Amino acid sequence: MLRQRLITGAALVAALVAALIWLPVSLLLLLLAGVVLAGAWEWAGLAGLSAMRRGAYATTIAALLIVSYLIVSYWGWPHFTAPLLGVAGLWWLGMLYWVGTYPRTADRWSRLRTPLMGGMALVPAWVAAHWLLIQDQGALWLGAGVFLVACSDVGAFFGGRTWGRRHLALRVSPGKTWEGAACGLALSVVMALLLIQPLGLGDRWPQWLAVVVVGISAGVLGDLAESMVKRHHGVKDSGTLLPGHGGVLDRIDSLSAALPAFALGLLMAGVHSAGLAP
Repeated sequence: MLRQRLITGAALVAALVAALIWLPVSLLLLLLAGVVLAGAWEWAGLAGLSAMRRGAYATTIAALLIVSYLIVSYWGWPHFTAPLLGVAGLWWLGMLYWVGTYPRTADRWSRLRTPLMGGMALVPAWVAAHWLLIQDQGALWLGAGVFLVACSDVGAFFGGRTWGRRHLALRVSPGKTWEGAACGLALSVVMALLLIQPLGLGDRWPQWLAVVVVGISAGVLGDLAESMVKRHHGVKDSGTLLPGHGGVLDRIDSLSAALPAFALGLLMAGVHSAGLAP
């Protein structure tokens, strides 16, 4: 299982690196939209929707992506960025409450709010990726965000297996531990330090590290949120598309919360004015 997981993970990394290096922004956005729509299809399955309703749900998410693209590209993006990402941040704070109180409060969201959870997890993450990509050296910034989240996942996996003792959220995901999360965060911070010079951050590195800590912490919450929904609906994996990993959602759950936090953090900390085009 671990061998298959590593093979699939290596293939995904190679595909992402190749896409970031060689694809223009428009094709990258289209590729990312495909990933989001695959995640939407899986999320609709977690919500127990029929095949017809799953198609309608994915179509709705596609329409939201199109509207977001038009706003970003043509309709006053500078005024749209922070508010939308801020709403996403508030949403994830609410998700922290649902995760922390599961299963006691599950009946309040299990039917009506499960589809909404998917939309709020997927659309802002795509918007955040879009914002990063249209900046100066945008592929590098998006790649850095994805890389640091991947480092967190790797550190948490191996650190948890080696030192994990205290459960992070026992009723949501028994396999996750505080020690694993700490190892993941530590590895991400170390890697973030190595990225200071390539990203041209100069004396903005303290703000950069603060953004990384917030983004990685949000990523842990994104992972737990999807685990909570899967557990509540009695599903182990969101799909079977990726051998050793499960479905698309099982690979992007951390990114769904981390990317909006990452982008919003760069805006609020003013890091974007040093390393990204205004």
